Amino acid sequence: MDSILSIDLFVSKKLFIIKDPQKIKGKPLDELIKYCNNPLDDHFLVLINDNFADSDSFSKKMSKNVLKLNVSTPFHGELLKWAKIFTKENGKTISMELLNEIVENCGDSLYNVKNEIDKICLLNNGKEIKKDYINSETSFLRGRKRWELMNSIGIRDLEKSIKLAKSIFNSSENMVSMIFPLMTFFQEILFFKMNDGTFIKSNSYIPLSRSIQNNLGEFSSNYRKDEIELAIRRLKEIEIKQKTSNIDDETEFISFLYNAIG
Repeated sequence: MDSILSIDLFVSKKLFIIKDPQKIKGKPLDELIKYCNNPLDDHFLVLINDNFADSDSFSKKMSKNVLKLNVSTPFHGELLKWAKIFTKENGKTISMELLNEIVENCGDSLYNVKNEIDKICLLNNGKEIKKDYINSETSFLRGRKRWELMNSIGIRDLEKSIKLAKSIFNSSENMVSMIFPLMTFFQEILFFKMNDGTFIKSNSYIPLSRSIQNNLGEFSSNYRKDEIELAIRRLKEIEIKQKTSNIDDETEFISFLYNAIG
């Protein structure tokens, strides 16, 4: 707070960013609220609260002059509306069925939806985006295969998981690109189980697709707590091996599937 409140004679403007300000307590919180009510003209303060909906009491303490922006991922219906706008901006048309499929697999953020639609439109010469195109070997298909793999792991379908894993590795994916999403996947299942079936928004930087999030309850019921923890430890061990030795990605991953799903 001292840096925010102090005036530097040699610097005209300063930008300050505080993450999770709702965790600030005592005197520093009082100073922050006081500053927000009467900020310095050349100081720009950004408060980032990942749990805005859970901190109503904190937001009420802020001055009405403080601009509040909700940048959380929109609900499914709103994402579809945005996806339709992004498609129209690219001068393309698409059926609602395909648009829904894109949102289901890439709708963990508005940025990802726009990025995926922009790429599909850029590589598609026709006026209309058709199913045959998005089912070709695009990043969309690779992303969808990854979510399908997580779904098959979640329901403990070993045969399908192995088949999908082989397909993924044959399309130029590697173990490194799979470790962190899978670690996030098992961590979310563990959080769900530890919170008695209540989904708690995580602070993970690798979000899961909406379709996976909607089935976390079912997935958590298919695994014991110790099995989930073992899978996470095993992924960590594989990550270390990747850095210290040469391993065959496909063989190592299939071995992981046998141990995790059994």
